[in-house]
Amino acid sequence: MLNKRFGQNFLIDQNILVSIPEIAGLNENDVVLEIGTGTGGLTRLLAEKARHVFTVEIDKKLFEVSSDILKLYKNITLINTDILKTKHELNRDVLSLIQNWLREYNQTKIKVVSNLPYNISTPVIINLLESDLSIDLMVLMLQKEITERMAATPGTREYGILSLIIQLFSEVKVVKTLPPQVFWPKPEVYSAIVKVVIHKEKYAGKITDYSFFKNIMYAIFTSRRKTLLNSLEQLKLPEISREQIKELIQNMQLDERVRGEVLNLDQLITLSEAMYKLAKEIS
Repeated sequence: MLNKRFGQNFLIDQNILVSIPEIAGLNENDVVLEIGTGTGGLTRLLAEKARHVFTVEIDKKLFEVSSDILKLYKNITLINTDILKTKHELNRDVLSLIQNWLREYNQTKIKVVSNLPYNISTPVIINLLESDLSIDLMVLMLQKEITERMAATPGTREYGILSLIIQLFSEVKVVKTLPPQVFWPKPEVYSAIVKVVIHKEKYAGKITDYSFFKNIMYAIFTSRRKTLLNSLEQLKLPEISREQIKELIQNMQLDERVRGEVLNLDQLITLSEAMYKLAKEIS
């Protein structure tokens, strides 16, 4: 019996399953993290290609089923827990387990290959990208709507915090769209396989304080119908007045009535850095 609250939809098309390790370019040196073991269908294929697979399953019954199915594979570590400690934090026990293994076996990188449960996909992706886990690639099966948000451009309805964090840390490519009938139980939406190549160094050094930058993002995109000026003013930074925010916006050759959702990543970084510098100078 499936537990609906875990958002479980198992990929049952064998041709697609077999293609996933190939999309990830797995070889005998790779270490893989899978989130959502299910019955172990994908896990087995990953283990046949990779050096080691860490697979996390929250559902105790499914964990018992997959443990039995995968018991002959010595290069699989099955973990029965929630990958998320909270919406904003990964399970540190899981991260520590993987990082200790990587150190012990002199590995530096890990790949994430997963049919992510739909109900946790966004927080998991964001937390993985922001974590100190050395990920160089993610191949994920996701709800198509999520993949559209990941690749969205400024000014579109899909463009938001997920788009910005994805584009800050990586490059994303939609590899294949999947119809509902390749899953069981059959979801009501289309899904897609995405390949996310991590480039954390791309914007390294451009953002002085990532927490400050995130506060700017959240101020803009949690009230996206407000003007950029009003969105930033609601941060209530005691060091910066409304007039100073207005001046910063004008210095970027932007209209103060513009909405923040039309700014691209480079513009948001420039704005955030200017605000951060001003706040530090005044304080």
